[in-house]
Amino acid sequence: MRPITLAAVAIAVLAAVTPAGAQTAPAPPTINVTGQGTIDRNPDRVLVSFSIVTNDDNASAATSQNNALYAALMAKLNALGLAGPAIKTTGYSLTFNQRPPQPNPQYPQRYGYVVTRSVTAASDRTDQAGAIVDAGVAAGVTNVGSIAFGLRDSRAAFREALAAAVADAEGQARVLAAAGHVRIVRLRSLSAGYNAPGPRPLQVIGAVMSRAASVPTDVQPSDLSVTATVSASYDVAP
Repeated sequence: MRPITLAAVAIAVLAAVTPAGAQTAPAPPTINVTGQGTIDRNPDRVLVSFSIVTNDDNASAATSQNNALYAALMAKLNALGLAGPAIKTTGYSLTFNQRPPQPNPQYPQRYGYVVTRSVTAASDRTDQAGAIVDAGVAAGVTNVGSIAFGLRDSRAAFREALAAAVADAEGQARVLAAAGHVRIVRLRSLSAGYNAPGPRPLQVIGAVMSRAASVPTDVQPSDLSVTATVSASYDVAP
């Protein structure tokens, strides 16, 4: 007697219960839209970047000069109530730049051992932006690189923008459905675009020309716009 395998039995059962010529039901028609939401928020955080550059034919002297300017900057910032994690060294380097026989006066450079330190100061008081700049100038920093305004809780603002984007997508879908004489049955899919907000640079100050500003620096921030996008697909029916 010829044995019957389990696989053969399964195939036979499927053949018995599946109608001949049966096909998968076609997917329902859909409306696909992209929604966008934008909200404006007042910044509640400011970041100011500085650089301290010193040079000398002696590496220890160049380093010592840089350390002295850094200590002066820390003292000025501490006087504004900034300390600890509010002040960060974001870069430090010691390089040697050989002086050429005939330096080009059109391109002034620092020669010998060159020490470059980058420092960022952050404050939750945006009205301190100008005072932080002046503190750096008074301390003798080489450059004030930039001022950037941001949000302490940028993700919360992004979530609000996402909610606005979803509402925008739904509104678009309803308009399209009405124009096409169909009705929305259900939301088939929804995905969010990634546009996490970050600090927005306001301006680049450049090289510091004097050790003390005769007039206090005043920097007024503007609103920050946070934008989010979503892609949505809706099933529709007559």
